[in-house]
Amino acid sequence: MALLDHVGIRVTNLDRSINFYTEMFGFELVDRRMLGGGDNIEAAAIKVGESLIFLLYNPAFVALPPSVEGRPDHFCLTFEAKEFEAIMAKLAAAGVFEKLQCELMPRTGATGRSPSKYILDPDNHQIEVKMRQ
Repeated sequence: MALLDHVGIRVTNLDRSINFYTEMFGFELVDRRMLGGGDNIEAAAIKVGESLIFLLYNPAFVALPPSVEGRPDHFCLTFEAKEFEAIMAKLAAAGVFEKLQCELMPRTGATGRSPSKYILDPDNHQIEVKMRQ
């Protein structure tokens, strides 16, 4: 059986991105280090269930444009109903929903069809936040 081990995303401010993923979603920072190979990339590993999100920082990286029109790339984070409601409240209080106008509606994924909403992280990576049914 295949398993999604990790997702790596480029960020323009590593501390800001770590704070976003740990404070908004309650994920744990499990590692932070420089990667080898001379690319001058600092990585932070954020634990998401059995998988990881690697936040990859290099001073040369630039943020994506805020418009996601016509851009299908995203990843989905799924939460149990009670946790989903608490996270949605945190995101609203932090003004995250103001960056991208998206309605809460049922969408389909690996865990079935259930309510979800798209948001943007600090570097405008599109994230689908979904409730597990």
